[in-house]
Amino acid sequence: MTWLLVAGLLLGGSEVIELHRASVDHRGGTVDAIYRGTIEVERRQAGTAGAPGRANTLRCDWTARISVRREALHPAGHMLARDIAVDEAPLRGRYAGWCEGAGRAIKGEVARRADRLRAHMIDAAARDRETLAAELNDANGDIGD
Repeated sequence: MTWLLVAGLLLGGSEVIELHRASVDHRGGTVDAIYRGTIEVERRQAGTAGAPGRANTLRCDWTARISVRREALHPAGHMLARDIAVDEAPLRGRYAGWCEGAGRAIKGEVARRADRLRAHMIDAAARDRETLAAELNDANGDIGD
């Protein structure tokens, strides 16, 4: 299994893309599956700007989720693709002030903690193993093997 981190956040992009490869034994051969994880950061402005002479309560609450897409090439040549739900948001945080001003800090925080997102993607790939094997077997029945 191999993974590669492309740090789009550090280069000013809006997401980090993870790549994970896994192999599944199928009918005496090996089928390679590629899992692509896209990290989505959601920001929500909360609080209020204070009146002159009063403190404000502005804060930016953020969460980072990873969505996973699997692609595997069946030995007969067709692609078996699937989006895998990863429900929980493994990263959360809060910064004081406006969300617009916290963008760079949030990107840096997500990049520093990307190992947690990567672990969620690898877990999703492991849970998908049986589903992929079943899809490969079903595809064999569809093409007459």
